[in-house]
Amino acid sequence: MATGKRMKAADRRILILEAAQEEYGRAGMHATSVEVIADRAGVSQPYIFRLFGTKNDLMAAVIEHHTAKLRQAFRDAVDQRDPETSPLEAMALAYLGFMNEDVNSLRCQLHTWAAASDPAIKDVAQRTYREIWEDIAELSGATADEVRDFMGHGMLLTVLASLDLTDLFGDPLAVVKEY
Repeated sequence: MATGKRMKAADRRILILEAAQEEYGRAGMHATSVEVIADRAGVSQPYIFRLFGTKNDLMAAVIEHHTAKLRQAFRDAVDQRDPETSPLEAMALAYLGFMNEDVNSLRCQLHTWAAASDPAIKDVAQRTYREIWEDIAELSGATADEVRDFMGHGMLLTVLASLDLTDLFGDPLAVVKEY
């Protein structure tokens, strides 16, 4: 009789999504192997397919999972900010923290946008990007121009961080203070 606790299905699902995000961030959608994801997560390939259906469905779930974490980080930052900190500044600081947590999460974003012409992920890529954009506008009350500027800085930081070239940006905290 086993004495260890069984992992709940919801926790195992998150474990798989995190493993898949890591591998997707490293290799992109087409080069990511479900076998490698299964090994990283400590589950079988058939279990992943039972849970998600297809590899494309798994990748779509990874994109949604990643986006949900980012959106929650933005909401938390705005909710918990100092009254003297603008919502955009709070979200910018949250994004810097998000960037520093795991560069593969940023590479996951880049792979998603690069593969957005693939019919398997086009809809989820467009929808999740739009959700982030709309959250920023709603949470901040920013104008369309301010949201574009914010997203532009975020995109540049994402590219530079994924290339390990953030020094080219200068001091991101100085840019944050502009918000």
